[in-house]
Order: sequence, then C-alpha cells, then structure tokens
Amino acid sequence: MKSNNGIFRARMAGAIVATLFTAAATMADETVDTKLPPDVLAAQGGVQVTMQDIDAFAQKIPEKDRAGFFDSPKRLENILNNMLLRKQLAAQARKQNLDKDPIVGRQLEQAADEVLSSAAIENYRASIKLPDFEGLAQEYYLVHKEEFAVPGAFEVKHVLVSNKQRSDEEAKARIAEVEAAARAHPDQFDALVEKYSDDPSKAENHGLIADSGGKTSRAFSDAAKALKNPGDISRVVKTSFGYHVLQLVSHQPDTQKSFADVRPEIVKKLRDSYISKQMDQYTGEIRGRKIDANPDLVATLRTRYLTPGATLPSDAMRQESAKQSTGEQGGGKP
Repeated sequence: MKSNNGIFRARMAGAIVATLFTAAATMADETVDTKLPPDVLAAQGGVQVTMQDIDAFAQKIPEKDRAGFFDSPKRLENILNNMLLRKQLAAQARKQNLDKDPIVGRQLEQAADEVLSSAAIENYRASIKLPDFEGLAQEYYLVHKEEFAVPGAFEVKHVLVSNKQRSDEEAKARIAEVEAAARAHPDQFDALVEKYSDDPSKAENHGLIADSGGKTSRAFSDAAKALKNPGDISRVVKTSFGYHVLQLVSHQPDTQKSFADVRPEIVKKLRDSYISKQMDQYTGEIRGRKIDANPDLVATLRTRYLTPGATLPSDAMRQESAKQSTGEQGGGKP
C-alpha cells in the first residue's frame, strides 16, 4: 500500500509541477516562487497549498478513481486555484474574527465532526478481520449454480397482433384464432405469419426472432424458453407491442460458467456483503444507544424558521382539505 501511495504522490507531484509551468500565466499573473519549501505546491497572498492539502482533498475521491481524476492538467490547475482562493478567504475571515461568531463556530465544529466521523468509519472498516473467502466462494458457487448459468440462445417465429390499431378485445380475439390455427396446423405457421402478423419487419425476417439473452422482453423470452422441441407452439404472450404466438425453431441448451471463471466475482460479492454487514452492525450499535431528548424543545423546531405571517405547509394542506370538505358538503357551491 505504501509503495502505491508513493507512486501516486510522485505522479501527482510531477503532473502538478507540469501544470504550474503551463498555467503560470493564468495564476493571477504572479511569478512562481522557486524558493518554496519542498512540499509546497503553490503560494499566493500569504497562503500555501501543500502536498498534504492535496492528499486530504484526494480522500474525497474513491481510491480507484483518483489516478484518472488527477490525470488532467486543467483539473489540477482548477484545484490549486480554488484551494488558494479558499485559504485566502479563510485567512481574511480569521483576521475579521468571523471564526469567533457563534454560528460560524458551530459550523466549523460540524465540519470537523463530519470529517472525524468519516475517519472513524474508515478506521473501523480497515480494522475488520476478513474470513477466508476462497473456501466460502466455492460453497456459494455449489449452492447457487443457477446464478452462473448462461441461457442458451433460441430462435422462434412469431405472429404479432397489435392492440394499437384495434381494440384490445379485437386483438385478443384475433390472436386466439392464430393460436388455435397454429396448434391445429403447426406446419403452416409461416402462412399465419403472413396472414395475421402486424410486425412491420416480417417482410424481411418472416417472423423469425433470434435471442442470445436480453434482446427481447421478459415475457417473450420466458415463453420462448418454455418451448422444448422445434415446432412447439406457445401460449398467447402479451408484451408492450401487443399479443404474440410463438413457434420454436431452435433452442440451444444453457451453459454453466466454471468456478474458475466466476471466482473473482463471487469473492468480491462475499467480501463486499461481509464488510457491509459489519459496517451496518457497527453504526447500528451506535444508533441504538439510548437518546435523551427534550420533546418540547424539539417541537419548537417546526416553527423556528417560519417567517412572520407565514403558514406551515402542513397547516396549509389541512386548511385546503377542510375547505374542499366544506365545499363537498355544501354541494360544491361557493
């Protein structure tokens, strides 16, 4: 981990140095001080941005995304400029004793609480002792093999009766005719496609639909998979297009992914699930501690920020509901 952090910092420092040279003209037209301390990236107006500042900022970005995030000279320039601006504004606020303002002081405490609470969570996450997921992954695979089955591709011919250009009742009656004729004479299904189908693509595909997984609706796919032998006729299937009757042309058997193929996927799933449960338990125990509250004081929060003469949204809704109720009882007359 340390070696990776070292590489990350070295690359980031190199990128930032390059940015400082290419962006020197845009950084307030000031000459970059070549005598800055070794860990200081930029200085302006009496404030400095250090590598530690960047490291702290980087914690807001998921670790897997950090390298890509910082691989942008323009983004690095914006980060440095924004940090310098914030630091100068903060320094000005301190000179004006704004940090002594009670509300500002509370906001600073809340910001610190947020950072520290995140640090506590990450510290606990790092302390979790993980079991051996390799053995557990093998057990999971054996018990849940159906999760790792790859549905076989199928080909069917279908007749579509649309309920967009006729009533739903008419469409149901028409598709019932198709189903009855298909079951009576499955060898004449092509003629049924030509006579009854509203599928505009039938001129090109003659009703043939190929699916290798996920290309058709769930209802259509399930009906096709239920057919066992070529020539079998499906029940009537309803989709967003209308009503269908299917005839199986071919259906390849499902294939099973090997444990070796899915082992990394299962290990990650089990690991993430275990950590998530541990974290939920950790925060749940804290949330479950006894709360001593002042109900009367809490109740005052509902109106604490209400402007004079204004009505609470919940009260306004009740008043409107009462008016409507009165109007209904009076026959709707004003």
